[in-house]
Amino acid sequence: MALETIPIQSIWRLFRWLPGFLLRQYFTQEKLAQLIYLDLRPRHNSATVDLGESASFSLYLLAINLSPFSVELDRAGFRCWIGGAPLDAAILKKQLISPGEIACLYISGTIPDGLANQIAKNLDNAAGLDGNIEFNCSVRPFSKTVGLLDGICPKIYNAHLRRNT
Repeated sequence: MALETIPIQSIWRLFRWLPGFLLRQYFTQEKLAQLIYLDLRPRHNSATVDLGESASFSLYLLAINLSPFSVELDRAGFRCWIGGAPLDAAILKKQLISPGEIACLYISGTIPDGLANQIAKNLDNAAGLDGNIEFNCSVRPFSKTVGLLDGICPKIYNAHLRRNT
C-alpha cells in the first residue's frame, strides 16, 4: 500500500515515533514538493486585470498541503503571461499551511503602460502562470516549481481605454 493513500490525519500518528533521519530519508525534497498541490481558485474571479489609468492585475491560487507535516510558505516568485506580456509578482509573506489545509495565495502587481497597451491589443492570447515556491518544513526545506498553468481566463476591465493608443 502506498503511504500517500493513508488519510492525512491518521498518518501523523504513525510518524510521531519515527526518528528524523528516517523521515528525511523517505520524504525527499521531490516527494514533499509532489504533496503540495497548486491550482487556480475555482470560483468567482480567480484572475483579474484592470487596464485603467493605473493598470494592475491580481490572481488567486489555492495551495493544498497533502503531506503529513505542517509546511511554511517562505517566499514565492511567479511570472504571469497575459496577452503576450510577461508580468512578475512575488509573495514574501510567510504563511503556515497545516496538513490537509487549503490555503489561498494572493498575487498582485502593477502593469507598466507599454505592457497594458499590449494586453489591450491582444486580448485573445492565452494567459498562463509559472513560478517557484520555497517551503520550510520540520523534515527539510524544499521548493516546488510550478510548471505552466494554462487555461487562465482573466476578467479584463477597462481595455477599451487603451485600444486606441
